[in-house]
Amino acid sequence: MIIGGGAAGLAAAVSAGEYIRNNELDIEVALFEQDERVGRSILATGNGRCNVSNSRAEADAASAFYNGEFVARVLAGLRDRAGGSGEDGGAPTRFGASEPTDPVLRFFSDRGLAFREESDGRLYPAANKATSVLDVLRAAARRAGVVERCGCRVAAVEPPRALSGRFTLRMADGAFERADAVVIAVGGRALDSLSVEGARVLRTRPVLGPLKTDPTWTRELDNIRLRCKVSLFRPQRSTERRMIAPPAAGEVLFRKYGLSGIVVYDLSRFAWAGDTVELNMLGCDPSGALAYLLRRRGRLSRALRGGPITCDDMLRGLVLPQIGHVVLKRCGLAGESACSDDALGALSAMISAFPLEVQGMGDPAQCQVRRGGIDVASVSDIDLRMDGAEGLFCAGEALDVDGPCGGYNLHWAWASGLVAGRAAARFAEGEGA
Repeated sequence: MIIGGGAAGLAAAVSAGEYIRNNELDIEVALFEQDERVGRSILATGNGRCNVSNSRAEADAASAFYNGEFVARVLAGLRDRAGGSGEDGGAPTRFGASEPTDPVLRFFSDRGLAFREESDGRLYPAANKATSVLDVLRAAARRAGVVERCGCRVAAVEPPRALSGRFTLRMADGAFERADAVVIAVGGRALDSLSVEGARVLRTRPVLGPLKTDPTWTRELDNIRLRCKVSLFRPQRSTERRMIAPPAAGEVLFRKYGLSGIVVYDLSRFAWAGDTVELNMLGCDPSGALAYLLRRRGRLSRALRGGPITCDDMLRGLVLPQIGHVVLKRCGLAGESACSDDALGALSAMISAFPLEVQGMGDPAQCQVRRGGIDVASVSDIDLRMDGAEGLFCAGEALDVDGPCGGYNLHWAWASGLVAGRAAARFAEGEGA
């Protein structure tokens, strides 16, 4: 029995069902989903396009994922069992290209899903619709004999009371089911409400979403976009501070409560209240910014034949007027005042390191994943079996794993589902994973 009909649960169901079918075993695979249909979360990903994976996911695993070393070992094991060469984890970028060797991408390709690759290794279905991904998965599940049990919320998983006993799944409505093997493939709040006896579950919190900052400087910039470099710093006990995340270039969307945008979402995985986000609007350090503004003032002065250059003149055409107004206000400068050397120094410092103090997550409802879940230290990186719980496996967001935007989290969901589903089927067969 598989708990959770999202990405990881569907991958686990197909993996288990196909193993059982191919080995002609008399074992049923049931997929429990509390929603009225499976795969609803898949349809919402990538703005309805479903960023299926990332061609760099396996190569970047150790550094990109939280608990990345664990993820890298799981992915490497999956590749070894699938017979991958390790030389090319990519996917076809156009019709007619060679087939992928990454086991996750090959899993989808073998079942009919064609891909297209976009910027930064992002992989989308060729049909450009998330529905095509779900259609492929559900068709594969049907062929493998998987039974969908929708509208069923599992409230508790109880271990066997005897060596040859079975797991008990207790439903929210009081009913119960028995199973030889169980895969937990729910995450986030669903995991918080699931009781798993003996499991080491870490408290979850939303990440990969917008950040709440001091609204004093963002309120009047609501819905304005800015391309810049973004860094994250944390105060130390001394007067110094430590860089938590190196500068990343991208588009920031100002909101009344703070900051949004993909680059901010990625940063949110590391941010805590009290940290400082800095926006570098020019992409160079303060000394480089000062040198640039000095040259800019000189050009403007020559164009005006020595006429006075105001602070407004310096920012006009460099940043949007609304941003320029906020920058001047933070510097304590009037736009119509002459741009003196002191004013130039203040402007260069502000536009190269515009600071905003983090107050927490901006809108938890927009967060794509939740940090926390089943402690990876209590899970086998070979078959995703939980320590001390023979026959109990976990996958996807149920584990304390998360990655950046760009298809990484779905890649982990598929990969871990494939591993856990096959291992559960083999356990139910009686051979062990």
